[in-house]
Amino acid sequence: MHNLLPILLGLLTVVWGLPLSPKSEGTCSTRTQRKPWQNLSNSERRSYINATLCLMSTPAKHDIPGAKTLWDELQYIHIYQSAYIHFVGAFLPWHRYYLAAHTALLRDACGYRGPIPYWSEVSDQLNLKKAAVFGPESAFGGDGAGPDRCIADGPFAATRLHFKEDLTVESSGYCIARNFSECLFTGAAQPNLDACQAARSYEEVRNCLEAKPHIAGHWGVGGTMSNTLLSPGDPLFFLHHAWLDLLWWQWQSREPATRLVQIAGPNLPGAFPSTASNGSTTPTPGNRPLNRGLTDYFGDGGGNITTLSHRLWSAGILANTTVGDVMDLGGAFVCTEYV
Repeated sequence: MHNLLPILLGLLTVVWGLPLSPKSEGTCSTRTQRKPWQNLSNSERRSYINATLCLMSTPAKHDIPGAKTLWDELQYIHIYQSAYIHFVGAFLPWHRYYLAAHTALLRDACGYRGPIPYWSEVSDQLNLKKAAVFGPESAFGGDGAGPDRCIADGPFAATRLHFKEDLTVESSGYCIARNFSECLFTGAAQPNLDACQAARSYEEVRNCLEAKPHIAGHWGVGGTMSNTLLSPGDPLFFLHHAWLDLLWWQWQSREPATRLVQIAGPNLPGAFPSTASNGSTTPTPGNRPLNRGLTDYFGDGGGNITTLSHRLWSAGILANTTVGDVMDLGGAFVCTEYV
C-alpha cells in the first residue's frame, strides 16, 4: 500500500487556502431539481446519459495525480477519503457535498441543464433486474457477465476506470462491473425505510440509513458498486446516493427547527465490512495508518466528534465548505429540491 499522505498534503497546500464556500454567504434563488429516473422522459434520460459520458471523456482539470478525466477526479476524491466518510458522523453531509460537486461538473464542464435524477429503489424491490435504470438504451446498461462481471450493454459498456484502491493507476483501465443480488437489495424495502424515518436522533438515522438502504443499493447492484472505495466509478452511484440523500432530507424536514442543525457521530470509523454476502470484497481501511492530512483538516477542535464546523474537501472540484453549510438542502450551498 502506497503512502498517500504526501499526495494529499500537496493538494491541501493549494485548497486549504481557499475560502470556505462563498455560496454559504449568498442566497438560493434557483434550485436544481432532482427527479426520480422513472419519471424522466426519454429525451431527459438521453441528455443526462450524454452529460455523464462527457464527464468520462473530458480531460482532468484539478491537478489530481494520475487522473485522466473529470470522472477519474470524482472517483479519486472518494477513494482517498473513503476511510473517513463511511461509518462516521460526516457520512450523510459529505455525500450531499459530493453530489453537489458532481452536479457542478455536469453543469459547468458539460453544459447539462436538465434535472438531476435519483433512483427510487423502493419502487424496484420486487423487480431489480427490470428496473428502469437498467437497459441498453437511454439507461445504464444491465447486469455484468463473464469472469470479471463487466457490463456488456448500454452506453457505459466500453468505459474504462483507472484508479485502484491504493490510488495507483491501471494504465489499461478496468471495466464497470455488476453482479445483481435481489436478496441483498431487500434492505431498501419500505419497512426498513419506515424504521429509519422513525429515528429520534441524527446518529440513529445515520446508522439506519447507512446500514440498510445504503448497503442495499451498493450490494444489490454488486460489482464496482459493492467496492467501498471504487463505487463512484459506476454512474449509478450518484442516483443511489441522491435517493439516500432524499431519505435523509425527508427525516430532516419532519422537525426542521432541530434537525437542520443536528449532527453527531465519530470522525474516525470503526471496522469496515470487508466482504459482502455475495462474495464481493472491499478493502478494510481500518488497518491503515491514521491520515493526519485529513484529520488535522477536519476542524472539529481536535476531538473525535463530528460538528457543524467539520470541513468538507473535494480537491478543488467544489469550494471547501463545512457540514453546517450543507445541512439545509435549500440553503445557498446546495440549493436543490426534490420534485
